[in-house]
Amino acid sequence: MFRTERIVEFGMCDIGGILFFAKIFDLTHSAYEEFVLSSNLEENYFENKHFAIPLVTVTADFLKPITLHEVLEIGITASKIGNTSFQLTTTFYDEAGEPKAIVKTNHVFVDKIDFKKIDIPNEFKNLLNLNKE
Repeated sequence: MFRTERIVEFGMCDIGGILFFAKIFDLTHSAYEEFVLSSNLEENYFENKHFAIPLVTVTADFLKPITLHEVLEIGITASKIGNTSFQLTTTFYDEAGEPKAIVKTNHVFVDKIDFKKIDIPNEFKNLLNLNKE
């Protein structure tokens, strides 16, 4: 499992000091970028000329309120790995290690010219396998 941390900033919260629901997706994407970039992969997966990795579906389950200035530990695991697509489960934990939210993102590798599905490159598939649930 890949792990990182984020602090809930003022601009992420509603007037009650609770994380605005859509901001969980900003935090998820930020952690995903760190997950990929910190892996020192040879290929550039965010600015690739040949393929893209768009999201297909995203779900979020909020288990407990996430509050202003809370330090969240974020864990990312590969929950499904197919030939052309994969699912990541991103779990947000409080300082006591209790889960506060779970976000599942489904991604697919596509050719940038015709947007047809392509196989996940071996390098990326290895990264996913290293972080399987």
